[in-house]
Amino acid sequence: TSHVEGIEALESQLREGERLAFFREPDNPHDSQAMSGQMVGYVPRRDNVVFARLMDAGKQLFGTITKKEKKGNWLSLSIQIFLHE
Repeated sequence: TSHVEGIEALESQLREGERLAFFREPDNPHDSQAMSGQMVGYVPRRDNVVFARLMDAGKQLFGTITKKEKKGNWLSLSIQIFLHE
């Protein structure tokens, strides 16, 4: 969520259990494996290589919010990612 402007306004709409859709951003200048979910943030680079490859192979992924925590001015979301078959 740290790279999303206006995340504070979205915070009240984000609930545990909510489903998230993912979109690839292969032209992202900071991370060619970047994938984002409903523009609430990015899957961390250390975690996204396998998921990005699955999406590049035509697989559809989705996630759910498992935990939401405010850390100072920063919103931390924990998610689970699933493969839709």
